[in-house]
Amino acid sequence: MRHFLDSRWPSVAMMFFLMCTIGIYGTGCQREDTINKRSLVTRTPEICSPGEAVDTDGQRRLALIVGVGEYKNANIPDLKGPPNDAGRFYELLTGKNGYAFPKQNVCLLLNEQATTGEFKQLFDTALVERARENDVVVIFFAGHGSQARDKNGDEPDEWDETLMFHDARTDGIGDLRDDEFNQMLARLYRKTRYITVILDSCNAGTATRDPAVARFFEPMADDADADPSTAAAGGDQGAGWVTESLAGTVIFSAATDSNPALEKNGRGIFTDALLQILGNAGNQTMTYAQAARQIPLLVASESPQVPYFHGDLSRTVFDSKSRDRPIAWEVIKVGPPLELGGPALPGIGEGAEFRIYDGAVIGADTRDPGKSKATVILTHVTGLNAIAGISAAEPDHPEIKPGDLAVMVRPANSYIALKVRIRPPEESGGIPADRALKIRNEVEKDKETGLSITLVEGPGDFELSVGNGDRLILKGPENRIRNSYASDTLIAESLRQHARQRALLQLRGDGGSDFTDNETLKVSLIPVSASKQNRCADGIWEQAEPNTLQIIPLCHAWNIQVALSSDSPTPLLIGALILSTDGGMFALPRDRRKVRLMPGEHYLFNASGETFLGTPPLNVQDRIIVFGTQETNPVEWGQFAQPAASRSPGTSGLQQALYRYFQNRRRGIQTADQGIVENSTWTLSSISLRVEANQRFLNTARAPGQPFDWREYTLTRFDIRPYLPDDETTALYKVLERADRLARASAGDGYGYRQHAWDGPSDEDNLQRGIDCSRSIWFAFTRSGLPYNRDDRYLTTAMMVSDDTRMQDEFDLCDDQTPLQIGDILVYRDDIRGDGHVVMVIDPEKRIAWGSHGWDGNPRILPVEPDTGVEYQKIKYKQDWERWDRKTMTRKACWRYRRFAEEIVAYRGQPGLKALKNICNDKLNCGR
Repeated sequence: MRHFLDSRWPSVAMMFFLMCTIGIYGTGCQREDTINKRSLVTRTPEICSPGEAVDTDGQRRLALIVGVGEYKNANIPDLKGPPNDAGRFYELLTGKNGYAFPKQNVCLLLNEQATTGEFKQLFDTALVERARENDVVVIFFAGHGSQARDKNGDEPDEWDETLMFHDARTDGIGDLRDDEFNQMLARLYRKTRYITVILDSCNAGTATRDPAVARFFEPMADDADADPSTAAAGGDQGAGWVTESLAGTVIFSAATDSNPALEKNGRGIFTDALLQILGNAGNQTMTYAQAARQIPLLVASESPQVPYFHGDLSRTVFDSKSRDRPIAWEVIKVGPPLELGGPALPGIGEGAEFRIYDGAVIGADTRDPGKSKATVILTHVTGLNAIAGISAAEPDHPEIKPGDLAVMVRPANSYIALKVRIRPPEESGGIPADRALKIRNEVEKDKETGLSITLVEGPGDFELSVGNGDRLILKGPENRIRNSYASDTLIAESLRQHARQRALLQLRGDGGSDFTDNETLKVSLIPVSASKQNRCADGIWEQAEPNTLQIIPLCHAWNIQVALSSDSPTPLLIGALILSTDGGMFALPRDRRKVRLMPGEHYLFNASGETFLGTPPLNVQDRIIVFGTQETNPVEWGQFAQPAASRSPGTSGLQQALYRYFQNRRRGIQTADQGIVENSTWTLSSISLRVEANQRFLNTARAPGQPFDWREYTLTRFDIRPYLPDDETTALYKVLERADRLARASAGDGYGYRQHAWDGPSDEDNLQRGIDCSRSIWFAFTRSGLPYNRDDRYLTTAMMVSDDTRMQDEFDLCDDQTPLQIGDILVYRDDIRGDGHVVMVIDPEKRIAWGSHGWDGNPRILPVEPDTGVEYQKIKYKQDWERWDRKTMTRKACWRYRRFAEEIVAYRGQPGLKALKNICNDKLNCGR
């Protein structure tokens, strides 16, 4: 949570967040153990037989859509969602009010149809051979992604990204590598430049919990089944799916390299968001850039994944020129009761709100509340039909008729409600039955929490379990700890906040032809002036573009600035809600004043209580939503950061509608409300932020005129405190603290790099002579009072990897497919030169290691002298940690201290916040 500088505004709950790293974790994608490989229900049309393509307005619109949920290799877990996603995307392109792709031009491959060979063949026959200059081509893939060792040296991290088709890793068939796929795209690119690639898969995995499932499988082994022609294919001269040589090609990916693409309840979270946004219509056709600004907010309501967008985003989506009707439902019968029906849309269910428009309404008018006849709420849903009741309408509203358009404006109860699993007592970290009963009673006693939270024993969105010190902890969908509770009585309020955040992240503005979400309002985070900046502020502030991720260096103070586009037809009243990953929310303006912004103006929120500080938790992504409403439709946004008892329906139509929305299960019961209706347009924009410690070291600036060297470089003045566990008695705390002492001493060249017999009269005498890499690891453990091996013997790197190594006494070998953890010992050897190196992992994700180093790459980047010895180092080139400072210095072993592993499982070894308690308090010397 981001704290106010004004101490009169304390955080809502006394809780803290524990950091966890993301890495490749194959088992995290295999949580649906109960899925029968042949029980998935999907539509299975005949494999397309491409003939002559159909022209539309002198242009061919071609597509190849793939959804792989069933895998021939029994070791690869099946997925429920991809066939459903592919079918829904097919409807988006070819269905009513869609993007006018003739069905004859679209190939749909599902499950066993989607073999590697069939995809390659249809790519050529259905796309390359039929495409002409300026034709439109779309490729959609939903299924598992993975990685494979780079075979041609074109990848900086030595990993190729891969897609996994139905027969992947069987009968000599490997994954489809990015090298080969990009070469296929290059053939298509020679025919047309209008190519769009959409991937709902990921190339990095992490541990997830039911019901969220990651679309990632463990990397393909070097000796795994593989098509030799694929492995030998020439490189694409770049990293990732689309190279710079295919300029303009648009790629939408469900997740960046460091996080997983998740599915839930048989639907891809990214595809859900994609369909919601692309299903809209306006007076002007939507651009890829507009879609890219709106999709992440919907994804964030369900998942921590961060979508990736690349290419010429100024192009209109699928190069559509005349689409003016949204994909929506229609009125079937007027009744009573009112009956609606239509295609499968994300968000459909009881409690979903629709606006009814005249059947002739088109374009942006379908998002203008003032042009609607009434607002209705679904009370009963059966398949693709539903019964609805009027919830808001003018007394003399126009007659609702069969064929009228029904546009969803807010999703169903099930989309905003949270299922929270209480871990059973028989599982590790389980909650005893009597304690679980008290939690249930507290949740049910809290009126609003009881309406928005369902406590379950099976799969849930969040999970409560017992952590360190018998405290209850809450984990989110990404399996990271969101909260640790000092008292069980705080849980109900915390869960309510998390549920309300999900509801807020599902909101979309109703801008009509007046406003566009994430465009009309430009939101930036601005650091306070240097003279007013916190003395503990660490790092350099790099200003991000409006409405994009802003990195906040630790302890920097900042304000929110909002600018209103000069194209706005009217002034707007603005307000903001800050959503923290621990569930906390803050509202602006703090004093409930009205902030009126004229077109072309900007406003800085900097009144009392409106300046924020970049404090822990670190490396988690929070969001800020800024709202703009017309003066006739004011909303007190601060009410939605307060308990239900202190809120009122308000006096405007929008505030009344949102009041109903946040009541969750009450929607659909209180219908026929003849109160004030929504009758004016409004908009919103969002920005994400992340606080980072040691931020200035992560991307060392390049000196003018010097080429960038990707090799390792020393991190001076590195701060270890964000990585320390709260429990100072843990083995990890002791080793990190001892290692940090050596690093801080050597920052001034106190302890340099040197190999010697270590035969001086004291440790200090020996350290003054220098210390080598393997000796520094031995020193960190033995001088922390921990056993290193049976007789605490010093081991060289050669001894660490020998068949009878004593490392086995206290360490276990790390599994090649599990992610690295803080404290892991990596041993490197050069078989040609006969020397070696060893380091301790500090941050697997940011690739930071500790040890005594004989190399420092900084002089090649900055005008400084090399700083060797006991240091923290950043690994710039070998992102997979497989080699050190030269190609022949390769990793031979990864050793994990058993006590570290035991402590992490028990949560005692997780990085905590105790060491950061006063890190931003300049009166206490920044907590040092």
